Amino acid sequence: MKFNKKKFLNLLKSSESKEKRFILLCAFIGVFAGLLAVAFRLSIEAVFAVAWKFGAVAGEDNRIWVMPLIPALGGLVVGACVSTFAKSASGSGIPQTKAAYYNNFGVFKWRDAVYRFILGVVFCGLGNSAGREGPTVHLCSAAASSLAQTCGFAKQQVQNAVPAGMGAGIAASFNAPLAAISFVFEELLGGFGEAKKNGGVIMAVIIAAAVARIILGENPILPIAISEFHTGWWMLLALPIALLSGVTGEAFLGLLLKFRGFARFKLRLPLCITAALGGLAVGVMGMLAYSDTGYNSVFSVGYSILIPAALGSVGLKAMLILFFMKFLATVTNYSMGGSGGLFSPTLVIGGMLGGIVGTLFCGLFGADLSMIGACVLLGMGACFASIIRCPMTSILMIFELTLNYSLILPLIATNLISYMIARRARPLGLYDSLLAQDGVTLRKMPIVRGNRDWANLPVSAIMTFNPECLSATDTPKEALRKIEMKSLKFRAYPVLDSNAKYIGIIEEKRLRELSDCNKVLSEIIIRKAKDNFIYADDSIARAANFFVETDKFEACVVSGARPDAIVGLLTLHDIARYSCATR
Repeated sequence: MKFNKKKFLNLLKSSESKEKRFILLCAFIGVFAGLLAVAFRLSIEAVFAVAWKFGAVAGEDNRIWVMPLIPALGGLVVGACVSTFAKSASGSGIPQTKAAYYNNFGVFKWRDAVYRFILGVVFCGLGNSAGREGPTVHLCSAAASSLAQTCGFAKQQVQNAVPAGMGAGIAASFNAPLAAISFVFEELLGGFGEAKKNGGVIMAVIIAAAVARIILGENPILPIAISEFHTGWWMLLALPIALLSGVTGEAFLGLLLKFRGFARFKLRLPLCITAALGGLAVGVMGMLAYSDTGYNSVFSVGYSILIPAALGSVGLKAMLILFFMKFLATVTNYSMGGSGGLFSPTLVIGGMLGGIVGTLFCGLFGADLSMIGACVLLGMGACFASIIRCPMTSILMIFELTLNYSLILPLIATNLISYMIARRARPLGLYDSLLAQDGVTLRKMPIVRGNRDWANLPVSAIMTFNPECLSATDTPKEALRKIEMKSLKFRAYPVLDSNAKYIGIIEEKRLRELSDCNKVLSEIIIRKAKDNFIYADDSIARAANFFVETDKFEACVVSGARPDAIVGLLTLHDIARYSCATR
């Protein structure tokens, strides 16, 4: 049946209010996003099946030499595309979705969805260790935004359509509608927001999940059946799984950011070459793991290992190999570029970790093998909570996978403990850390309820975002020329070194006093970085105290994850102006 845009627009216009028109739009987003997510999933599975079969075209014995070239080819093609005409399709897609939602009213273009679909299928389908849920979020959010724009909705409704597309994509891809709703609130909205926005998300999620179930069946994406468990001392297994998952999550994120920073800023190679090398590395690790274990789950999404692991049919050695290889392959693959997410690999890594603990427990104490299945699920949830930083989503997701309430107590315990360990080690979560590394600041504007609580808002609510910075290698004369050319009006400016790291702040008055000096800014700065910054999450009241204590009129605002990364500039005038506006 062909979509008739004119009839659909007339249907929207016939609705009595803009709220009803928006809910009707979200219903259509649910159908459209559901179909897109299912098509994306099936396409990746079909392409990987062909790629795996092609890997043995010269015989099973030669697969070990042929197969590594296939993800390398995928990295080469995708790297060439995202470095030229399809830059929006790089990475997992969730950081791009958050950036567009907060910084650009959720505005995407249709081509963003098209590029993400094609390149995601190529990258994941040809065996690169990446997930499909993150790209699905970006794909469906871009489609929802573009659909709202096509139908003539205002910018606010276009922005509100993004959470609906995001939730619908996760619900259809993972067949877990409750987890999808929770993920939107935890990762994107930071709360339940306005009732209209919630209604649209829920409507889209319900319809998208129904579409997915009509096409794929009622079972969840991972139909892991486990026994009913009774409360007992075995639940103490939640503690080692939670501790190991918290440490694993911190190690994963730390290595990912370091390796990604090295690949982006230090490795002087074209992105297509870097991504191809990443694919080749995954191919080698995947075939080494396959040779030792007989499982190819290091490649692509990798879900195929979780069901046999939960049934206790995967040996301890095989799970150890797959845990380390999937961990390293995912860090390498994502860091070196491409178009794939981290959602699925996180679950596989966690499942193997939980399976290792469960297998050791059963071997040492002679427990029933069904305990391994419980540990696999607990590990999946705990690693997801520590890496993705969405503990409620994790709890609901594992519950929806099993529909087994008897595991709920250790599940809550492992998720919350691993989440707290990871958060204490690194306050900023995965996707926000990736955005911070790219120099992107989310312009989250809190709702002001009156003049009594404005002082408790974060300084990010009133600061100047991404201010103009001066180079440490500039002379005062060169710096003044830049200021005059851009007609800048600040009293002082941040100074960055050759690696774009914040080293201090210098007043325009001092630049003019030393305008004839041949020294560079790094030599004449008096206000060094260590004494002249505020964190973006600090309250306005704390910032005001900073100005009183230091007798300064301005301060640089830095990221909590990277104190050497400038995200804004705050002045005493900003605080005074905002204080007057709330009276």
